Amino acid sequence: MSIEDEYLLVPKEVPVGAQAIRTSERKTRSAQQELALRRRLSEDKLAEDIIEECRTQLMLKFRFLDRALWRMRLVPQRTGMAYPLATDGKAIYYSPERVIARFRESFDESVRDYLHLILHCIFRHPYDRDHKVAEAWSLTCDMVVESVAMDLVGERFASGDDAARKSAISEVTLHAGSFLPNKVYEFLRQLVQTPAGQQHDGLGRSSLNEWQALFARDDHAAWPANARDDGAGETGQDDAPEDMVEDDETPDFQSDGLKSETLGSDESGEEESRTQEAADDAGDDDDAGASETEDAEADGVSEQLHAPSEDAPDDEDVRDQQKDWEEIAKEIEMNLETFSKEWGSEAGSLIATLALANRRTYDYTDFLRKFMTVAEQIKLNLEEFDYTYYTFGMQLYGNMPFIEPLEYKESESMRDFVIAIDTSESVSGPLVRRFVEHTFSILKESQDHATQVNIHVIQADSKVQSDLKITDLRDVDKLLKGFSVRGFGGTDFCPTFDYVDMLRKRGELADLKGMIYFTDGFGRFPEKVVDYDVAFVFVDDGSRELPPVPPWAMRLVLGEHDIERLA
Repeated sequence: MSIEDEYLLVPKEVPVGAQAIRTSERKTRSAQQELALRRRLSEDKLAEDIIEECRTQLMLKFRFLDRALWRMRLVPQRTGMAYPLATDGKAIYYSPERVIARFRESFDESVRDYLHLILHCIFRHPYDRDHKVAEAWSLTCDMVVESVAMDLVGERFASGDDAARKSAISEVTLHAGSFLPNKVYEFLRQLVQTPAGQQHDGLGRSSLNEWQALFARDDHAAWPANARDDGAGETGQDDAPEDMVEDDETPDFQSDGLKSETLGSDESGEEESRTQEAADDAGDDDDAGASETEDAEADGVSEQLHAPSEDAPDDEDVRDQQKDWEEIAKEIEMNLETFSKEWGSEAGSLIATLALANRRTYDYTDFLRKFMTVAEQIKLNLEEFDYTYYTFGMQLYGNMPFIEPLEYKESESMRDFVIAIDTSESVSGPLVRRFVEHTFSILKESQDHATQVNIHVIQADSKVQSDLKITDLRDVDKLLKGFSVRGFGGTDFCPTFDYVDMLRKRGELADLKGMIYFTDGFGRFPEKVVDYDVAFVFVDDGSRELPPVPPWAMRLVLGEHDIERLA
C-alpha cells in the first residue's frame, strides 16, 4: 500500500501534529475552566445562603428591622474588597471567600457583620458629605454602629472583641467629652491630622490603627459620599474600587470570553452545555489571533467583574436611595417608640441614635428670610426691562426709546429687627460669634442696595447685658471686630422681652418685624403673648432633651457642628 493510500485511510476529523496538541490543550483548559466556574458558582451560592441565614436570624430577634434587612439585593464581588461585605445603599456586595471564612470563624461574627452594614444605612452614613476628613468620619461611623449593635444584641450574637470595644468607647468618650457622633468625629479628626510621630491628647497613630481593627467590619469605599467625592477629603479613604458595580444588573463573570450570571440549580446543566459547545467550536478554529488569546488565558479563569460605567450614579438616584432609607429609619423609630417597653433598655442606644439621625435639618438662611418683608425700592429694575423696545425706539427715532426701565424694584429687606443672644454659661462664646456673623452675612446679601436698617443685637443672661444698634449694614464688619460676649450668668428670657417692649414704646422699634433668640433653651419663657414673630434658635449637642417653646413662638434646632459650618 502506497503512502498516499495510507493517508487516505486516516479519518479527516482527527487532527494531526501541532493541531492535535492545540486541540488537546483546548479541551484540557476548557475542562479546567468549567471546573473553576462550577466551584465559583458553588461558593457564591454558599456565601449567599450564609447571608440569608444572617438576615433570618436578625429578623427573628428584631422584627422591626425586617424591611431594612431585605432592602438590598446581593451582588458577588471577588476583587477589590478588604472585608466580607460592602454597600452603596442600593446593593450589598459580598466577597464569597471572605463571607465563608468569616462563617467558619463564627456565625455570630457573620451576623454582626451584616447588622453593622445595615445600621450604617439606617443612620444614612453612606450619604453624609458634611464631614470632610473621611478617615475620621469612617471610624466614627464604625464606632457608633458597633456601640448600638452591642447594646442591641446583648449576649445573643456576642463577639469575642466586645469587651475591648467597650473599653475603647469609654476611652474615646473620655477624650471627646461625650459619645455623640460629632464630638467623636471632632476628636478623631484632630487625632488623624496629628503629624506622624506626634501625639494628640496623649494618643497617636497606633491608637487609631487599634480602633480601626476593632470596629471596622465592612468596606466603605462604595459609599456614595466617598465614591463621588471629587476632592477625596482630607486624609480620606481610597476611592471606590473600579470593579464596584453600580448598575441594576447582577454583574457577569468573564470566563474564556463567555458571560455567566449567578445560576440556580436548574440553569447549571444548560450553562455547562454552552461551555462545552464553545470549547468544541474553539477546537475547530485555526485562526492565529484566537490561538494567541487562548495562550494568554491559559493560566486560569479570569475572576474580574465587568468594568462598571465610569459615570457615577446621578444625584437624583442617590437622593432617592437616601429618602428610602430615611423612611425606613423613621418607621423603625416609630415602631420602637410604640413598643419601647417590649424591647426594654437594649434598644435604648438605637432609639437615641435614630433620634439624632432622623432629626429634621433646616437651612438657617431660608429660615431667616421668613422675617424679611417685600418692599419697593427706588432704583432701576433691569431684571424686568425689555431691551428690544428700548433699542427699536432709539433706532427709529434717534433719541426716543419706546419703553424706559422701571425706576422701582421689589426686594426683600429687613428694617426693625432684634437678634437676642443668650450669654449664659451653657452657651459657647465662639458659637455665638459665628452665629452673629453668619446672620449679618445673610442680611447683607439679601438687602440688595438697601443698607439702612434698624437692628438691635441684645446680649442677655438673667438680665440685659448689652445692646448693639446697627443702622447701616456697611458698618457691620467694623462693629463686629469689637464684638465680645458678655454675661455668663443664669438664663431668663423675660428681661429681654421687657427691654424690647420698652424700645417699642420709645419708638426705636416702631415697625418691629420679629426677634430671633439664640439660646440653649434652658430658661424662663415669658407668659405674655407678643404681637411680633419670635423664633428660638436652640443650640443642641444631643446630650439632653430640649424644652418646648411657647405656642406663639417658632423653634429651630441647630447642632454645634451645624453652627461651626455656617459660612
